[in-house]
Amino acid sequence: MAKIFVRQGNAAVDVSPEMERLVQQLLDASPLIKHIMENEIEDIYEEAYRQWPVRVEAPRTAEQKKEATYFAIARSPGKSTGDAIAITESLQDMGRFTTDAEPRISKNSKDSKNKLQRGLLVEKDSITAFVRNTSPYAWAIRTGRYTLNNLAYGTGTSNELLWKPVKKAGTKLANDIADEMMKKAKRR
Repeated sequence: MAKIFVRQGNAAVDVSPEMERLVQQLLDASPLIKHIMENEIEDIYEEAYRQWPVRVEAPRTAEQKKEATYFAIARSPGKSTGDAIAITESLQDMGRFTTDAEPRISKNSKDSKNKLQRGLLVEKDSITAFVRNTSPYAWAIRTGRYTLNNLAYGTGTSNELLWKPVKKAGTKLANDIADEMMKKAKRR
């Protein structure tokens, strides 16, 4: 279940257990809305979490690894460039230098993926289901060249993984509510 927040002015705070029960009772009164709000938002959250880009370092080729090893050995005290060449060549003969299969997570990553949040926001006269990223720079995150997701290079992540799916879910909710109302009207 998503977290429930109450908005007062510009602030949104967690609700007490009593308020949470009240909101659950309100949603239980309309199972269609509850089902769509909870399931659609959960699906959007899971897909966004799965595909959210993480800053990575470009995969290193075998040649780049060999070069880095050579320079590290050459800088070592007591080692000459001839020693560095000999050691590097013997390491290459042993198969120590291979191209990375996947990019590595960068130490500069700020972990915005784990700042994704889903919940229900209770205001004066409405309940809103949401999925958001609480990272202050989330709107600017783009898919990089080595990002491990299915989005095109340079794609705005929050737009593709949050805004568009939420709009689609909102349209689905409106259509389902309209269909339900039409069914009830025909029964009368």
